[in-house]
Amino acid sequence: MASGEVAFYIDTYHKDYGRFSQKTGLQVNPKNRKEHRDVLAEAQDKARQIEKDLVRNPAGVFDRKVKAADDFIEFYRRYAEKDNYPKYANVLPILRRFSLGVIHFASLNSAWLERFKFYLLSLESISQNTAGGYLTSVKTVLRQAFREGYLIEDISAKVPGIKKTDIQRHFLPVEQVEALHKAKSNNEMIKQAFLFACFSGLRLSDVQALYWEQISQINGAPYIQFRQRKTCQYENLPLSEQAATILQEVRALHAEYAPSGSDKVFILPSRERIAQVLEVWGIRAGLPFKLHFHVSRHTFATMNLTAGCDLYTVSKLLGHREIKTTQIYGRIVDSKKLDAVQALPVLQGAIGNGAATAGIQQTGLLPSVGKSPVVQALEAEGERVARALKLQRNGSGRYEFGGREYTAAELAIEVSGGD
Repeated sequence: MASGEVAFYIDTYHKDYGRFSQKTGLQVNPKNRKEHRDVLAEAQDKARQIEKDLVRNPAGVFDRKVKAADDFIEFYRRYAEKDNYPKYANVLPILRRFSLGVIHFASLNSAWLERFKFYLLSLESISQNTAGGYLTSVKTVLRQAFREGYLIEDISAKVPGIKKTDIQRHFLPVEQVEALHKAKSNNEMIKQAFLFACFSGLRLSDVQALYWEQISQINGAPYIQFRQRKTCQYENLPLSEQAATILQEVRALHAEYAPSGSDKVFILPSRERIAQVLEVWGIRAGLPFKLHFHVSRHTFATMNLTAGCDLYTVSKLLGHREIKTTQIYGRIVDSKKLDAVQALPVLQGAIGNGAATAGIQQTGLLPSVGKSPVVQALEAEGERVARALKLQRNGSGRYEFGGREYTAAELAIEVSGGD
């Protein structure tokens, strides 16, 4: 090579199947002795693995000669089509742009996957969390390709995923849901699908896949019986009166959106078109942020929690596997409660202008309530963690950790993984 590096190939011969040379995807500059030894050792490990495979299944080894020339993007497309999960389909055009249309299995290695990971993170059109989900989908398909003999090693295991970041989750208070209901949308079916999700908690993928036959009456109440596209879990979801009313309106829309008839409940365009319509609709309704479909799911969760529904029940309604996934909505509702309390007027006069709650307690108007042993233990643990991490309290008396603020008790829960 012009760079002075040498590439490693594995030359394979069998008396019944002949010979073929196979790329390892490994290359190194021999002048770098340590790196050369390490790469050579890795190439020798691959050669030994092929020797073992030749003893067990020589036909399978030589089948790789044919499979190595196959196009990974076509393999990915077939997998995405079979799985029918939108995340996989969304990655396909990105893969094509990155590889200029075609990439043979023989060219795939961990270095390629690292480059693709960096490429995802460089895209301004997607968030870091979305990039992480896309990388996971590619690694899943690579793992399947390894199982089917297209790759001589599982390169997906060699590249770590993209760490998730904590993001702001927008939700709609009731008055903003009302504003959307009154505002005109360029697509009435998209509007009704979004409002239905606000009152059912369904993801867009599940709304798109919903059929009339999945809606039934159980003991006189409407239910949806379906399998979640994301988790593959089967759900039996009761519908609110408002959600059932929206379905009646959707039936009336079928004359316009599905004149030839359709078994699907919602006749929706592409995700790109849905996103465009939602953005314009949100602007017309006066929303302070860009509206996207998943806001409906956040809205369903916060409306239920604000109405007094317990966290466990909301978790089941959302179809979460673990309740800690739902706890983020609990923090949102707690924040709303705090904002509401802090918005109350402060009495003037005897207590003093702008007296804090602590001052009210000192006057005896508000009895001092002792902390429970659990809270005291959490605060003590949080203080210990803060000392160990050398954290200092900020101006509001809270600890800053991982880009967020915590009380001592909250810090203890966060570090222990309890939220």
